Amino acid sequence: MIRQWFKNLSGKKHPHIADTQDEKDLIALINYLWNEVDLRHNTPDLKTKVDDFKSFSLENKIHYLPRIYLTLEDYLTQKNLIRRHTKQTIQNKVITDFKFAFQYKNFELIFDTLQGQEIALCSVFLSKVLDRSSELIGKLEDSEITEIKQSLHTDFNTVNSNFIAQRKQLMTFSSVLFSKIQQHLGKNLLSNIYLIVYKEQFESYHLLDSFTAILSVIPEGIFDKELINFPSKKQMLRMLQKQLFSLEEVNDKLTKEIIEREKIEDELKHSEQLKSNILETAMDGIILVNKHGIVLDWNKQAETILKVTKDEAKGKSIYPLVPAKLREELKTSIIDYINNGNGQLINKRVETSFFLKDKTIVYVELTIVAIKTKDDYLFNAFFRDITNKKIIENEIREAKVSAEKSAQVKSTFLSNMSHEIRTPLNVILGLSGILQKSDFTDISRDRENLHGIQFSAENLLVLVNDILDFSKIEAGKLIVNKVDFNIHELIKNLSKGFKIKADEKGLRYKVDIDPSLPKFIIGDQFRLNQILTNLLGNAIKFTQNGEVQISIQTKKEDDTTISIQFSVSDTGIGISTDKLNNIFESFYQVHKPATQKIEGTGLGLSISKQLIELQGGSLQAKSEINKGSRFEFAITFKKSKLKSSENLNQKTINSKHISKIEGMKVLVVEDNKMNQFFMKQVFSNWNIKIDIADNGKIALEKLDTKKYDLILMDMHMPIMDGPETAIHIRNSNDPEIKNIPIIACSADVFPVSKKIAIESGMNFYLTKPVSEKALEEILSSLQPFSLKSNTLLEEVETISYAIKANDIKEFCDFSILKQTFENDIEVIQSVLHIFIEETTQDFELLKNLVSKKEYIQAGEIAHKMKSSFKTLGINELSDMLQRIESDAKNGKDLNSISGIFNDIERLFPHVTKEVEKEIGILSTT
Repeated sequence: MIRQWFKNLSGKKHPHIADTQDEKDLIALINYLWNEVDLRHNTPDLKTKVDDFKSFSLENKIHYLPRIYLTLEDYLTQKNLIRRHTKQTIQNKVITDFKFAFQYKNFELIFDTLQGQEIALCSVFLSKVLDRSSELIGKLEDSEITEIKQSLHTDFNTVNSNFIAQRKQLMTFSSVLFSKIQQHLGKNLLSNIYLIVYKEQFESYHLLDSFTAILSVIPEGIFDKELINFPSKKQMLRMLQKQLFSLEEVNDKLTKEIIEREKIEDELKHSEQLKSNILETAMDGIILVNKHGIVLDWNKQAETILKVTKDEAKGKSIYPLVPAKLREELKTSIIDYINNGNGQLINKRVETSFFLKDKTIVYVELTIVAIKTKDDYLFNAFFRDITNKKIIENEIREAKVSAEKSAQVKSTFLSNMSHEIRTPLNVILGLSGILQKSDFTDISRDRENLHGIQFSAENLLVLVNDILDFSKIEAGKLIVNKVDFNIHELIKNLSKGFKIKADEKGLRYKVDIDPSLPKFIIGDQFRLNQILTNLLGNAIKFTQNGEVQISIQTKKEDDTTISIQFSVSDTGIGISTDKLNNIFESFYQVHKPATQKIEGTGLGLSISKQLIELQGGSLQAKSEINKGSRFEFAITFKKSKLKSSENLNQKTINSKHISKIEGMKVLVVEDNKMNQFFMKQVFSNWNIKIDIADNGKIALEKLDTKKYDLILMDMHMPIMDGPETAIHIRNSNDPEIKNIPIIACSADVFPVSKKIAIESGMNFYLTKPVSEKALEEILSSLQPFSLKSNTLLEEVETISYAIKANDIKEFCDFSILKQTFENDIEVIQSVLHIFIEETTQDFELLKNLVSKKEYIQAGEIAHKMKSSFKTLGINELSDMLQRIESDAKNGKDLNSISGIFNDIERLFPHVTKEVEKEIGILSTT
């Protein structure tokens, strides 16, 4: 086996070397033709064919000789640029200088007359079909087949005077062979034999004008199989055209014979028979009409395509079947051709359509050929059904446009996203590098760098959220939440940021909100904020002068729902009408970032539109170039049962309203002493006494012995935390305990904490430091002091207070503390004393845990300290404690906790000093 492998390998490396005179002569013939080719280095495929031919054995050289000769002859006569040869000059040269080649019959027939080639090709074709069939069947003991076989080898070596009779006899042979062999092999197998032989003949002789004659000896039954490659559509058209030319020659010969023999009727019958056979075996529809448009003949394929039988059409005008737009043009073309030999549709290929009797439409490719007879003109129409082709072409065209558009959109999106992501990442990396080199002596500069990192990280988060939201929407997995929220506060907070951006660009920023709009509604606050942020961001981005306005108006209202109309308008660059319908497509950008320095992912409007539709609305856009744009939509919300404390007259709050909440029984579950004192003071303003539980376990024990109207629950506590306690309460068998309203209180601002609170059964979520006003909003909404069902409510927004300049210190911000306790010096001093006492102890404990690398316990202490620091507005240290808590909880970057604590340890003495100084100032007031 190994020897044979080496032998084969060796055989591949050494091509066949011509060692006989015949091979050398054949190579000399091909070399002559190859040397006549211009610019041979530009024809690698042709060179490969020539080289392959030279490497063949003598037997294969003889077999492939017609193919390579006709290929080179075609190239020299059709494609040579410098020395364009004619077929006659090439053949004369071969006849003179390469006579030896005519010993090969397969090559000799190329130089025969057209009629001789047709007879030879047809007889060879039938002989090969018979030979291949015999290989499968064995020897055929049939006298008629034996006679045909002998005739094919002897009677058709030359063309006799009666060429038509020879063609007719070959067609008869074909029918007999097909009928008899089919009985042995079946139609499918026999059809495959015809196809194989046809392909062999096609490869060798398809460049001959006479090759189409083979179709006349292929039985109609073969064409009924509708074999895809037998022959191709282009080949078929070419064949039919050449058959037509052959038909003209036949007609000329018939005319001469009619004159010579005066046997006009007999010869016309022969011509009619030949034409009929051609028509009936053609794969295209063929219709023959006279100059008046009267149908003379109509083949089977025409019946199939147009669904009109020959009997229905023959003898009638063709024009009623022709489409109206083509009818007059066809009449004119026929008249013009008869008069001057040139018609617009004659000898041209056109595509048109026909409406059939069943109201369907069929598309056809039509060619009309004029035929000059003795005294008149006939017109032959060839047409093929291209309905499926048109459908496929349209689908391909649409798919191509879609693919090109998708590719362009993808390219633009990747380019934009690359830029959008790199920009904040570069800022983060740059500022992080600066911080790594900092000695932390310039606190204000370091804080500014940290703010820059946070700002860039938030921008990066927005980009990622856009992509995630888009993916969720596309997958149908985005859920719209329905919770209570303060729409006035949402618009107010949203406008704060955008007014700053508008001011930076010198734009006027206007807010028009319907005063009758209720403060609280039920819907998805986050998604509404996302929609308006996208629309306002675009408005400011594309506006250079003028104003940006947001309008919120009541559109429709009933007892339980309210439809709110939102609109965002600007005086920016506008959008052209032709692009207005595309702006809501994913990744689409009207103004290209590369040319107009406008950034974005192209997802904002697409996401906004789909978010609005998810909530039952529709986003509409109106725009005019250089005048501005207006985007508007309406969403129907449910009305909330929450009531605003601002709706109460301030003078009656301390009387009627406070009298309503006086006597409430409130349980505060909180482990931080400072927060406990803080809550006692807040509730004392409303004449409410509270009970304190240091953890969830104590809270459950108190609930067993006393009834409460409200619970304030810290999220993180030792022994039993807030969510676990809430789950126990909601699973209670006592309805009065199970339905107590619970307010979650946490220093965490992350959505995951709020989600945990809601899932555990808490009703409200307040961030520390707890706002007195926010708490008052909740108390005023509880009528009576319990919830009949566990309704999930939205986080109450933290209230912004006016900050006095002298309340802000280097580390602390006492404004919220003073606002909450209405400048009650004694209470504020007590809070600050508790802070010094409690946090100093917690600080030492945290220091000890960090040094021992007991990070989990350190995270719990950091959480406890964080809320105290937030109450005094010590945000810098509060953020550091948050990082320690997060890293400890997630088990990530544990080695960084020591570094963070070192920063806290360095700053903590300054904080306590500032607090003690404030205590001293309050003592002298």
